Amino acid sequence: MHQPRTREGRLLAALALAALAGLSVQGAAQTNSERPMTKAAEVAAGSPSAHVEWGYTGPTGPDHWSALSQDYAICNTGQQESPIDVKGAIPADLGPLSIAWKPLAIHATNNGHTVQYDVPAGSSFSVGGKSYALVQFHLHHPSEHLLNGRRFPLEIHFVHKLADGSFGVVGVLVARGAGNATLQKLIAAIPAERGATATGPVIAPRALLPATRGFVRYEGSLTTPPCAEAVDWVVLRTSITASTAQIDKFASIFPFNARPIQPLDRRFLLTSR
Repeated sequence: MHQPRTREGRLLAALALAALAGLSVQGAAQTNSERPMTKAAEVAAGSPSAHVEWGYTGPTGPDHWSALSQDYAICNTGQQESPIDVKGAIPADLGPLSIAWKPLAIHATNNGHTVQYDVPAGSSFSVGGKSYALVQFHLHHPSEHLLNGRRFPLEIHFVHKLADGSFGVVGVLVARGAGNATLQKLIAAIPAERGATATGPVIAPRALLPATRGFVRYEGSLTTPPCAEAVDWVVLRTSITASTAQIDKFASIFPFNARPIQPLDRRFLLTSR
């Protein structure tokens, strides 16, 4: 990557860094209930309204999320929604990406939308002067983010939280290729029935990271209802691989659980040098 040489390029990078440091870039038309920190607080505390079921296709699919519940309104009115096509990022000095994930025993839950692996306290990642605590990770088929227009068979989301209820999510793209031994253990532990839980052997989540960890940062949202726009996204530019058998096994349980690409609107993407 080459650094921006023009005055405009340097200005864009500076503005984007400011946004990632916490300056609001929300549209003035947003209601208070739709503002990122308000939504983050609701997610952290639990929605006061009854849960409304949603899906990925048909009448409960992404095009209808905002109509299912007022708590999901921002899904279709927000201006910082995820996922996106990760392209055209501005090279910038983003500092080191420090990942400190501890080994853990597999605890998997089939929540009907994906398999969620819960994580005990003590694992974290830090970037840009913030440290986020890892709480869970899960998989999507196919990938939710695109990388320069390319969609991958799988994507892993490592979901972290800050004390204020906002999120930091590390996205790892998974290409078709050699099998991953750690991913094999995770997929083997997926309960077939919705609502069921299962346990498995101890694994090292770091084994699900690529050796090269260049990354792109942007301000975005949860990719599922309530779509809270309170996520610092870190998407790794290099993918890991999974075998066809591993991908097919996950797809046999979750045939499709990816939200469509969302507009970038007025946001900036920054990429590490």
